[in-house]
Order: sequence, then structure tokens, then C-alpha cells
Amino acid sequence: MENLSNILSDRSKALIFKGRKFTDGDTSWIGGNAPAYFDDQKDFQSRYGSKYYFFLSLVNPLNSAMMFTIFFPREYDEYLENNKYPNCTILLVEHPVSNESSKDVFTNPDMKKYAVVNCGVINNNTSDNEIFLIKFWGTPEHIQNKNFYTKELVADSFEFLFQIDEQGYPEEDDFIQGNYPFSYGAIYIYAQIKNENVMDPIVGYWQFS
Repeated sequence: MENLSNILSDRSKALIFKGRKFTDGDTSWIGGNAPAYFDDQKDFQSRYGSKYYFFLSLVNPLNSAMMFTIFFPREYDEYLENNKYPNCTILLVEHPVSNESSKDVFTNPDMKKYAVVNCGVINNNTSDNEIFLIKFWGTPEHIQNKNFYTKELVADSFEFLFQIDEQGYPEEDDFIQGNYPFSYGAIYIYAQIKNENVMDPIVGYWQFS
């Protein structure tokens, strides 16, 4: 596979991930239980355990010792009304790689665990024809292409890192029950990127049609 460090020097390329049935050896996942890392984060559990659901954990493609984990509020109106930086209430935590916990503190009962797998590098300008769950680097594919979402992020030197798109959910009937958490939308993650170092990753905003 192409050297991933080269991706950060040129947004003409992007790395994509898709969802499929979980098998032994898979290290990233959507649905199911949160990573075991959070079992020992008592302050985090106390603050968010009854208010947030686990969504997804992705091993950082640029640092295989770390992973990004995303949680979203259980109350839809909470993240609908706080949908963009600096007040976005969808949480991203970067932490050491961890297996899935056996505990269901953050588990969304409507989402079954599926793997998130690396499907390789694509040309960014052809990605409109590619269905993906995650697009890492390149440029964001917006549902609503409005400066309203990015103005404050750009002003504070944040750049697009990756997005999670609900159109790329696993197609199996048992994956999700009821409504999609983000109304068939997408979540956009930004970070401050200097000299190929990715710092302070956050959920910048989310959108739906």
C-alpha cells in the first residue's frame, strides 16, 4: 500500500474504510461495546455513561498504537442543536488501541457490532462514485456545502481529517434497528496538522440532508 505519510502532503489521495461482519483480528469497529480502555476512565463514565452512546472506534491509520473513539448523546435534540464547532456535543477521544469491553456502559442497543476495514487508497476526485463508511484525508464530501460549518474551524487552524458517512453502513439487516443516529448524514472530524503531525482531533460538525 502507498506510504500513508505521503497522504498528508497531498489531498489528491484519500484512504477509505468500509463495514463488514466482524472476524478475529479486526481492530476497528462500529456498534457494540466501547473499547475496554474506558472501563478504567471512571470520571468519563460518571460524566457521560448515562448520557452518551458509543458509536465507532478506528485505529489511527497514521499511528497504529492509537485509536479514535466517537460517542454521541442519547438525546437526539442535544446534538441536533449543538451540531458544530466550538459547541458540537459529539465526542471524539484519542487513546491507546484497545479491544472491545465486555461491559455495556455506553452500548447502543439498536446497533450491532460490525468491523471497520481498510479498503485502500483512492484518488480523491473519483471518490464521489465510491460508497464508503469512512474517508480519511482528501477533501470532505459535504451534504450541505456551507461555510457556516467550517468558518470557525478554519479560523482556529483546524483541517479536515476524516468523515464517517451513514450511507456506507453495513448493508446487513441486523446492523441497525430503527432510525439512523445522524438521519442518514455524516460526521466530519478535524484536527490541527503541522509537519505531518495530527494534533487535537475533534468532531467539527455533522450534517444530514
